[in-house]
Amino acid sequence: MSAAYRRFATINLIALLVTGLLFTWISRDGRLDFWLERQFFDTVANSFPWRISQALDFWGHTVLKLITVWILAIGIVLAVISYWVMALRPWRRALFLFALMAAIAPLVVLLIKINSVHSCPWDINEFGGQGHWFPLFGMEDKPAGPGGCWPGGHASGGFGLLAAYFAFREDKPPFARAFLALSLLLGVMMSVVQMARGAHFLSHNLWTLWLVWAMCFLLDGLMRFIWPPRPAM
Repeated sequence: MSAAYRRFATINLIALLVTGLLFTWISRDGRLDFWLERQFFDTVANSFPWRISQALDFWGHTVLKLITVWILAIGIVLAVISYWVMALRPWRRALFLFALMAAIAPLVVLLIKINSVHSCPWDINEFGGQGHWFPLFGMEDKPAGPGGCWPGGHASGGFGLLAAYFAFREDKPPFARAFLALSLLLGVMMSVVQMARGAHFLSHNLWTLWLVWAMCFLLDGLMRFIWPPRPAM
C-alpha cells in the first residue's frame, strides 16, 4: 500500500471520527434540528405546507432522484461495455468500483433507515404527529411513532455519487473533484427538500453523508486487495 494512500486513509479516518462525534452531539442535542424544522412548519395549520407541494415533490424528489439513478445506470453500462470497447478498458476498474460503491452505500442507508425506531418530523408531536422525539442512541418511555426515518434515504442518492470521487481520484483527479462537488450539491439539495417537507431532520441527512462516505472509504480499501489499482506510470 502506497504512502499516498496511507495518508489518504489517515485523513479519512480522522475526519470520520471527528464528524461522527459532531453529528452524534447534534443528533442527541436536538436543538439545531428542531430550530431548522420550525422554519418550515406552519404553526397555525399545524403542518408542513411544503409537504403537499406537487412542484417540490416532482422537481425536488422525483427529478433529482432520477438524475442520480441515471448517472448510476450510465456508470453500470459503461463498466459492462468496457469489456468490448477498447477506449474504456483503462477505466474498467474505476467504473466497476463506482458502480459497486454508488449502489451499495445507499442500500446500506436504506436498510438502516427502514429498521430505525426514529420517526420523521411530521410524525412527532411537536410537528402535528403522534410520536415522540428521542436522542440518537437513546430511548424514552414514550411512543416513538412509526419510525423508519433515520438516516435520510432520499439524500443517499445524491451523496452516493461520492463513489466517483473514490473511484477516479487517482487516475482522473479533476473528474473526481467535479463529481465530488456534484454529489455534495445534489445531496444537499435533496436534504433541504426533505427538510422543507418535514420528512427529515438535518442530522438525519448529515448521518446519510457520513455513512455513504464511510462505506465508500471501506469498499475502496477492500477493493485494493481484491482488485489492486494499476501502478502509477
